[in-house]
Amino acid sequence: MPVTVDSRHVLVAKGHDEKELKVAKEHDEKELKSLTESTTLAASLERITITRLPTAEEPEAALDSEPRSTLHIYQEGAWHKCIMPTTDPSKERICGPTLKEQKAQRKEKKERINAGLPIVNPDENAFFLHQPYLAFHVPPRVLYMGNSKYNAKPVVLIREGPFWRKYRLQLGPSIGKPEVLDPRGVVSWRHNGGDKKALKADDHKLKGYKVRTWRLWGETGKKFVHTVKANREAGEGPDPDVLEEPGGKPEEPVRAEEVVYLRWTKPLSRHTRRYHFRYAGIDFYWKGTGSVKETRLCGSFLRFNHLKLVARLPHNKEKGKEPTDVCLGTYTSSIAQQKHGKLDFSDAAILRLIEEYAPSLVARNPFEEQTEASETETAKVLRMKKSTMYQVFVATAMCMVTSEKEKRHRLMELLVEAADQGGGGGG
Repeated sequence: MPVTVDSRHVLVAKGHDEKELKVAKEHDEKELKSLTESTTLAASLERITITRLPTAEEPEAALDSEPRSTLHIYQEGAWHKCIMPTTDPSKERICGPTLKEQKAQRKEKKERINAGLPIVNPDENAFFLHQPYLAFHVPPRVLYMGNSKYNAKPVVLIREGPFWRKYRLQLGPSIGKPEVLDPRGVVSWRHNGGDKKALKADDHKLKGYKVRTWRLWGETGKKFVHTVKANREAGEGPDPDVLEEPGGKPEEPVRAEEVVYLRWTKPLSRHTRRYHFRYAGIDFYWKGTGSVKETRLCGSFLRFNHLKLVARLPHNKEKGKEPTDVCLGTYTSSIAQQKHGKLDFSDAAILRLIEEYAPSLVARNPFEEQTEASETETAKVLRMKKSTMYQVFVATAMCMVTSEKEKRHRLMELLVEAADQGGGGGG
C-alpha cells in the first residue's frame, strides 16, 4: 500500500525518524513518473496507423477501414458485361430500366452514331467483357480495358473448359496490338498459332478464325464480314485470310506473353465454391463468403452467391512466417435484374502485396521526371490498376461470376425437370 501525504504526517507525529519520510517521498515520485509514462504511451498508440495486410477472417472490416475500389457489373445485351466504377441508376432497380428509359437510351445511341461519336463516353477505369458469337465455333471471351469494345484495348482472352472445371487466360501487351483481333472480336487468321496439335503443345499460341463467305444470323461483325465478302468478289483490298502478301514475307503470328489457369478445385465437397489460380508466384483463391450481403428486398436469398478473393502468402523460412491468407476483395451479388453485383477491392492491401512480392508489376517508367520518393500513394494505386495482376483479378472474377450463375441456372432447370417428371409419373 503506497504511503500518502496524510500517513507521513502521522508517522512524524508518532516520532518516526526522517529517513522513513524520505523513503515514502521517493516512492510517491516513482508512482507519479510511472503514471505519466503510461498516459503518454496510450496517447501515442492512439496515433499509430496499422498498415498490416488484412487477414481472410476479417475481410469486411479491412475493406471498410482502407481505401477501396468498387466496380459495378451490369449486363449489356444478352451476352456481354460492363464493369464500371460508377453506378447506372436505371439498372440499379430490381426490375431494371423502364420502357421509357430503354427508348431514351436507344435514341441517344442512335444520335451518337449519326454524329460520329463513340456509343458511350470512354472510361479508362472500366472494363468490358465481350462474348463473340461465331457459328460452330466457341471463340474465347475478350476482356477490354474500357467501357466498350469499340474504344477500348483488349487485355485478356478467356477460354472456358468443359463443365466449368478450368479457364485459360491469355494476356500480355501483344493481345492489344492492332489487327490481332478483328472487328468480330476474335483472333484474325493471320495470327493463328497452328493446328490443334500445335495449339495444345504451346498454350501461349492463339487460335485464329477465318472470315467465311457465309454468315448466320446473330454472328458478331456483320458489317466487317459483308465488307470482306464484297472485296473478295471485286478483287479489291487485302484479304484477312491470306497469310502472305505478294512480294512480301509472311507475318509472324502473335503469342501471348503470359498464361494463367483458373481451376475449380473441389467440385464435390463442402467447399464447392472454390477456384484457384497462381500468378507471380502467389496462390489466389476465389471462394464463397458470408461476410457481405445484399441489403435490399429478398437479398437473403443470395447468401450463397457472394465471393471473396484471398491470397495465400508464401512461407518465409528466414523470417519464420507461416503461410497466411490475406483478403484482397469481395464480390456482392445483386438482386437487380440487369446487375450481377459489385466488386470491392482493397487498394492498399493489393498495392502492399505487389510491392512486397512482385514489385516489377508496378515498376515506374525510368524516363518520368517524378522521383520514386515524391510519388504519392494515389499515383501508385492508379499505376497498380493498370498492372496485369489487377487485370487478372477482374478476369478471374468474371469467370467466377459467370460460372456460378450458370451452375445455379442448370441446377434449377434440373430441379424443375425432375418435378415435372415426378408430377407426370404420379398423375
